[in-house]
Amino acid sequence: MVVACDGGGDSDVPLIFVAASLSDVVVEAGELYEAETGNRVEFSFGGSIMLANQIAELGAPADGFFLVGDSPVLILREAGMYSDNNLMSGLVNKLVAIASSDQEPLTSLRELVEQAPRVALGDPALAPVGIFTREAFESVDLWDDVSKDAIFALDTRAATAAVQTGNADYGIVYKTDASSSDAVSIVYEIDETYPDIEYVGGKIDDASRSEAAADFLTFIASSPKTRNLFVMAGFIFDSPATNNP
Repeated sequence: MVVACDGGGDSDVPLIFVAASLSDVVVEAGELYEAETGNRVEFSFGGSIMLANQIAELGAPADGFFLVGDSPVLILREAGMYSDNNLMSGLVNKLVAIASSDQEPLTSLRELVEQAPRVALGDPALAPVGIFTREAFESVDLWDDVSKDAIFALDTRAATAAVQTGNADYGIVYKTDASSSDAVSIVYEIDETYPDIEYVGGKIDDASRSEAAADFLTFIASSPKTRNLFVMAGFIFDSPATNNP
């Protein structure tokens, strides 16, 4: 899905591939960016691994990226599409279990699995949330139990939607996704072991509008107003500064 912050499609506007979990706040940031700079930006949202593969293997016309986890960045690095000194990082998230708003809280992933529910999970092959989720369940030897009957989703928003519509009893998503729907709520903040959930942004080397993409990412990292948008959405900046893309 491609979204322009003003609904345009100008050929001079950079296209940035963005993790689905960032969709709401990045659109807001794009609108603020246009208001303050007069420059526009377009976004394509989806699972981060899927997006990285579209860029690296299918030649998708991305000028920049804002993805989550190590796997998508590794795909782009191995394809020679970015250099380490053009990255923006330091934005983090957490993993939670969600359910319908009337569901009782949980105390552990084991308690969730013991209920033998239908669980919506990110697909580890397409979205890093699936990798984080798998490692959390594997840390307590429960991955086989939960994955055998799981509903595998393209990204966190799809997993949230599965819970919202009643197709799944629980979903494992990022903490910030829980606020995207009034029909779901957090029933457990996962404290089993999983890797840090960190977002990384950068420009695609040799893309025609890479510097324009870098300018937007720098704006996100440096503008107090934009950083506040992310904080209000539930994200955490783990450092006050960033490397300029």
